[in-house]
Amino acid sequence: MNREERRRAERAQRKNEADGGPSLSSPAQGRLIRSTAFTEADEARQRQDFLAGTVFAAGADVALPQDGPGAMPIGALFVVYVHEDERTFGPAPQLREAFTLLDEIGTFALNERMDVGTGWSGMGGHDPLVKLKLEFHGPHPKKGAAGLILLGNQYAGIWHHIVGGGLLGITTQERMRQATHRPGATFSDGLEACILLGLGTSPVLEQFIDGYGWPRT
Repeated sequence: MNREERRRAERAQRKNEADGGPSLSSPAQGRLIRSTAFTEADEARQRQDFLAGTVFAAGADVALPQDGPGAMPIGALFVVYVHEDERTFGPAPQLREAFTLLDEIGTFALNERMDVGTGWSGMGGHDPLVKLKLEFHGPHPKKGAAGLILLGNQYAGIWHHIVGGGLLGITTQERMRQATHRPGATFSDGLEACILLGLGTSPVLEQFIDGYGWPRT
């Protein structure tokens, strides 16, 4: 910018400020300022990155403990169902090992033995996705990470049961059916069918519940 151009810019800035408009400024020499629009292709790439290496869950549900004498002093159990085959075990071999241990030692012993970090992440948009993140610290199941994907809108009515944290179970629909679809079955039987994990509060689910108007009760 030469001297005359600088004077014109300064006069324009003073006039704009006097008129109450925004201040004008020149970009530093040698720098190019660009504005990049967020396109559908960008969203598709982000969605692809979000889904990379994950497992699509087979479903989700909530189990509530019975009331009355002898009831277990815990809240709802948020259940994530998976397929007990290579659709799950290919991307997440740790879950194959976890189900084997579940059959060998039971759910509560498995819960004490496993060292697993948990959390939720999400991707918004027209069809929001919610990811259950699992970080296995080893040695049993072996060290590694897995992600289970749920369609946010499909389970809009039950997210409020887990948004503040709580107990989560990973199992299959067949395991849960065998454990609970019989005379005398209890909430405890449902727990025994699950890989049990604890979860903390989720800011992501809080934002989704507010942003998409999902129920809070």
